[in-house]
Amino acid sequence: MSSAGFGALRQIAVCAALCVVAGCGSGSSDTAPTSELPAAARGPAAEVCGDTDRIEDAVSEFGVTGISIVGQCTTVVIATTLADDPSGADIGHRICSAAAAVAYTDDITSISVTGAAGSELAVGIEGASCIGD
Repeated sequence: MSSAGFGALRQIAVCAALCVVAGCGSGSSDTAPTSELPAAARGPAAEVCGDTDRIEDAVSEFGVTGISIVGQCTTVVIATTLADDPSGADIGHRICSAAAAVAYTDDITSISVTGAAGSELAVGIEGASCIGD
């Protein structure tokens, strides 16, 4: 096959791949597109994993933006609007320590406090003090 033939074949392959990724060609309107993962892929629901209300109460003075339990009910993630700097890390450490006083129940064995940019400011594991930057 000539190089022109390979070029045309490559273009067809690229177009086919784009159609598959974009969802072209299925012709089926039975299923509505969804941006949400299936429940099994998201992991267990927080109410099955632990008591987020108790953790929220323990860190309420810090104004956190969200608390979730992820993994196999093993990690508490506490989201904040803190900056990724020494001041934010210090407050993140205090949030982690406050949560650690009540969070380690059932399968929960770790805590992660994240800043506004999503960076981890402090982390704690069961049986040890929280650490941070």
